[in-house]
Amino acid sequence: MEFKSKPDSLSIFAIKGIPAIQSGDNIGEIITRGMKRNNIILEENNVIVIAQKIISKSENRLISLSKINPTQEAIKIAKKANKDPRVVELILQESKSIIRVSDGVVIVEHRLGHVLANAGIDRSNIESDDTDEKVLLLPEDPNASAQKIRNYISKKINVNIGVLITDSIGRAWRLGTTGHALGSSGIKTLIDLRNNTVDLFERELQTTCIAWADQLAAAATLIMGESNEGIPVVIIKGIHTPSETDSINDLIRPKNEDLFR
Repeated sequence: MEFKSKPDSLSIFAIKGIPAIQSGDNIGEIITRGMKRNNIILEENNVIVIAQKIISKSENRLISLSKINPTQEAIKIAKKANKDPRVVELILQESKSIIRVSDGVVIVEHRLGHVLANAGIDRSNIESDDTDEKVLLLPEDPNASAQKIRNYISKKINVNIGVLITDSIGRAWRLGTTGHALGSSGIKTLIDLRNNTVDLFERELQTTCIAWADQLAAAATLIMGESNEGIPVVIIKGIHTPSETDSINDLIRPKNEDLFR
């Protein structure tokens, strides 16, 4: 079956004025107020894209390094990676396994299944001081976080929507970072065109799968930015690919198919 949901155009709107997020904040309510303030009206199957950082902050994933006591394993890896042993200890706690260690970088399989650098632990745009340096961990369950926010907003406005939670990620075969889907609810994540779609010359596609959620995350990041822009939430209009069954887990390549491990 041919994939017919490819949009003819997309519109991406920034929700400006999102306040600094504190532990316990209701992200769904903050987004709802932000849409009203920015005169944005959600329509059926629009997608709300949210930066992971504000989810983690609201879920109290901010960790003081002064409270971390590194193990001997963390100290050993920290010397090899030239990293703070306390950060390495958190990397170990957040990961299933260590894949590579290099100067400044520890590549891991995160407990969520993603392969990424330093377990996604972040120091940028986080309030810290010399006596109480802090880092931010990824959400405990980004899919559940997306579902919670989607339920709240859908109930408020009585419209079916999708929610994506995104983060920036580097790739083994490319320079630079790009938007990466970390959690989702209510939207297709992977579109498999193998064996049921033909190309322009009527040849059946044998290997084509579209990382749909990652493509949306990358598009959203063009508006959100990746440094000091202060736009952690955007709305994508023009997408009509709802799903109640897809998950970000569908995008994670099985270990036995991963040529980099």
